[in-house]
Amino acid sequence: MNAIRRSVCAVIVPALLLMTACERAPSFDILGSFFPAWLVCLVVAILLTVASQALLSRYLEIAWPVLTYPSLTAIFTFVLWLALFR
Repeated sequence: MNAIRRSVCAVIVPALLLMTACERAPSFDILGSFFPAWLVCLVVAILLTVASQALLSRYLEIAWPVLTYPSLTAIFTFVLWLALFR
């Protein structure tokens, strides 16, 4: 059993090391400083959450805003990341 594990590790570990860092992380140049793309998605998601809060508070009564608005921010962040950087 140890021989099988060693042979699997001998194949898998170098393959994993070769796959790491294949391309640069997505980032934006804003006024000469590079910001990670997830940070830009988070800022846009917060702005979208504020806009949706204005709409939701007008038409609905939110029972748990402490859970609703962070969840909306997370959903907007993930959707933006998938839509823009997939």
